[in-house]
Amino acid sequence: MSNKSMFAIVAALMWSSAACVPAVKSAAGESTMDAERRRALAEKVSSGWSEKSRLAARLMLARYGAPDVVGTSRLVWQGNGPWKRTIVRDLTRPYASDPGEELGVIEQTVAYNLTPEQAPVLSGFSDRLSADAAAMELTSRADREELNFLRLNLANDLLIRAVAPEDAKAAYARILELEAAGKATPYLLALRFGPGRARTP
Repeated sequence: MSNKSMFAIVAALMWSSAACVPAVKSAAGESTMDAERRRALAEKVSSGWSEKSRLAARLMLARYGAPDVVGTSRLVWQGNGPWKRTIVRDLTRPYASDPGEELGVIEQTVAYNLTPEQAPVLSGFSDRLSADAAAMELTSRADREELNFLRLNLANDLLIRAVAPEDAKAAYARILELEAAGKATPYLLALRFGPGRARTP
C-alpha cells in the first residue's frame, strides 16, 4: 500500500471518529464543554418561546443544569433530582382563553409501582395527572414544579387510600390558599414518597 493511500485511510478514520461523538453522553462520562454547549443551545432556543414556557425553561435550567435533549419546542432532562424525566414544552395559550388558566408547560414523571386497576382512581382528582401501569410511571403537568410535587403527593395519598378524590381536591385548593398567604407546606416542596414505591400513611 502506498504512503498516499495509507494517509487517506488514516485521515478518513480520524474524521469519522470526530463526527460520531454522541450528542448526549452519560452524566458520568460527559465533558463540561458538552453540558455547557447544550445549556447554551437550550437558552438560545427557549428565548423565543412563549412567556410561561420561557420562564419555566429558565427555572429548570437553573435547578437542574443542561438538559439531555434540546429540541425546537421542548427540553428534556432524564433522571434529574427526584424525577425520572422532566420535559418543558413551548406551549401557547389558546385564543380567548382565561389568562390565569394553567397550560402545563412542565411535565414531570416519577417511577411508581401501580396496577392498571389503580390508574382510574386519579381521574376523579385531576386531569393533569396520568398513570402508566405498564411503564410504572406517574406524570403531572403544571406551570410550576411545586404544583407537580403537590399533585403527585396527593395522587400518592389517593392510591394508598389515605384520602378520597373529593378530599384530595379540597386539600389541593386549601394548600394553594395557604401558599398565597405565605405559608408553604411540605406537599409543595418535595415528593413525600420514594420513587418506585408508594408512601405508607
